[in-house]
Amino acid sequence: MFHHLRISMTNQSRRTFLQLLSTILFIAFAPPASAQTGTVSYTVTLDKLPTSHFVHVALTVNTNGESSIDVAMPAWSPGAYGINNAWRNVQEFSASDETAAKLKFEKIDKQTWRVFRGSGKTITAHYKLYLRTEYTDEMCYLRGPNVFMYVVGRRPYPLEGPVKLKLEAPASWRVQTGMDEDSQPNSFSAANYDTFIDASVVLGPDWEQTSFDDQGAKYYLVFLGKGNYDKEKITRDVKQVVSYLVSMMGGPPYKKYVFFLRARPGAGSGGLEHLNSTDMSMSAWATHSSWQNYSRFLFVAAHEFFHLWNVKRIRPAILGPFDYTREMNTRNLYVSEGMTSYWATIGLKRSSLWSRKDYFENLAEQIKTLQSAPGHKIMSVELSSWDTWNRGDNADNNRIDYYNKGELLGNLLDLEIRYRTQNQKSLNDVFLYLYKTNGLPKPGFEEVHGFRDAVELIVKQAAPGKADFGDFFAKYVSGVDEIPWNDFLDHAGLMLEEKKGKAEPYFGITIGTSISTGAGLFGPPTTQLPPGQIAITGIAPDSPAAEAGLDSGDILVAMDGDRIDPASFSDRLSEKKIGSTIQLTVMRRDRLRTINLAVGSREPITYSIKERPDATALQKQIFTSWLTEKQL
Repeated sequence: MFHHLRISMTNQSRRTFLQLLSTILFIAFAPPASAQTGTVSYTVTLDKLPTSHFVHVALTVNTNGESSIDVAMPAWSPGAYGINNAWRNVQEFSASDETAAKLKFEKIDKQTWRVFRGSGKTITAHYKLYLRTEYTDEMCYLRGPNVFMYVVGRRPYPLEGPVKLKLEAPASWRVQTGMDEDSQPNSFSAANYDTFIDASVVLGPDWEQTSFDDQGAKYYLVFLGKGNYDKEKITRDVKQVVSYLVSMMGGPPYKKYVFFLRARPGAGSGGLEHLNSTDMSMSAWATHSSWQNYSRFLFVAAHEFFHLWNVKRIRPAILGPFDYTREMNTRNLYVSEGMTSYWATIGLKRSSLWSRKDYFENLAEQIKTLQSAPGHKIMSVELSSWDTWNRGDNADNNRIDYYNKGELLGNLLDLEIRYRTQNQKSLNDVFLYLYKTNGLPKPGFEEVHGFRDAVELIVKQAAPGKADFGDFFAKYVSGVDEIPWNDFLDHAGLMLEEKKGKAEPYFGITIGTSISTGAGLFGPPTTQLPPGQIAITGIAPDSPAAEAGLDSGDILVAMDGDRIDPASFSDRLSEKKIGSTIQLTVMRRDRLRTINLAVGSREPITYSIKERPDATALQKQIFTSWLTEKQL
């Protein structure tokens, strides 16, 4: 409506008016008052009684004259895309200044405390943190986002400026971390809060450590917990894949890197990446029990290590600087996570830790995983990336794994780029370009088209007429089209062979000893069944079980009148004849029901990668440069 108002002004009055308007707008839209830069110092003191599981944290900051500051606990950990609510383990919060005067504070939301300045210049926030499994009489494992509050600067981001840490622990306890050491014992520093909490800290009296040097950097492997794992073999093999990946990416962007390897019961391995370290779990007693177990461990190590480039330095723009207050959704986790898995497998193959057979078997297994997922026909890999923060109750039937499909897309894109450019360019060129143009501390790549733009730019350099990847991304990234595997594998003289096995009984159920209650706000999310009971935990769409009216949560009581024994139930099912009908008695919401279930059939499909005997010269060239072993 202001275009109807006419005001006559001199140049001076116009300048005065604009200055006043600018001031008004600044006041209206400025963030809450807060010191915007400055050193934040932390002191962590381990409780004298380790079995209390308490650590005492003090955070000190200069207020720069502000009347109050806000301190907040991160709601999530970068790399772990879920709200963890670490604030729940904070207790006995208090605050003081340099005169030791107690300061007034109030909690303004679930994870944020507001502290009001007194007569002093600094504020120190004190709190106890309960770390049930992270602080014991054997060690203390400080994983930054679960431990350290941050001073809120320009909302919602942490205060800018350097961070210092001092650790107070028993004299016999040693410390390892990826952070830079300060001049004082057990003191460390980081350039900013994001870097600070991205470096885990381990303290303990008797953890073991190996190390190696490679291309100007020092690497440490910290072994936490007892087990029968072979530390020397692990160190040699980790060095082998690390050396290849570092060479592939043009050298190490650090002087020190730490693998924290925590032994635990059971099988399997997992991890969380950082800028120059990683937290990993591994089996205490089964890491070397089979090649499958050890191969999985090596894959996780290579995956977490390559993250130091992909996601920590090459990332979607939304993933840095971090907003620690809420979910940070991105459609590109298939790149950040899935293609990290691709580069892990490439690193293992090219460094000779995996054979050609190992690579082909893994690729075939990944294809089987995708093709077997009911959600692969209804959920795109972009949507899977976006929705990872909030897994739906029907996720087993309507979603796909962006790790899985992202790894496969890495294979396909690499082969397609090589094919279109006559093997002059590859996916590695795309990642090196993103590292150079968008790598930390530069802004990350654009959310919607950033990764595709990088692919097309690289291809355009060698094949200008073949640089349009719109169809590829529309079908296989944004869309749910079936992937014509052999169209891509053929570029390297390979083919996917599918074989159907003998028909076997099929029901379409999964079983377990705990069930989802569906109680929402009014009860626990799952119920553990009494010993000897099993329940249906999942129903496949369009399966015999779905047609019969069986439901997730049904407790299995009897089959054809005989009590169901959890130890033999699966074997008894598999013995049923295709086309016959069985009678199941189930308990559903405290009422017995009898349901007739027709025994269906399914022909299991096995996938394998084969080499074409009639491969062309270009196919052989692409294959050799794509998967060749490194000459050691």
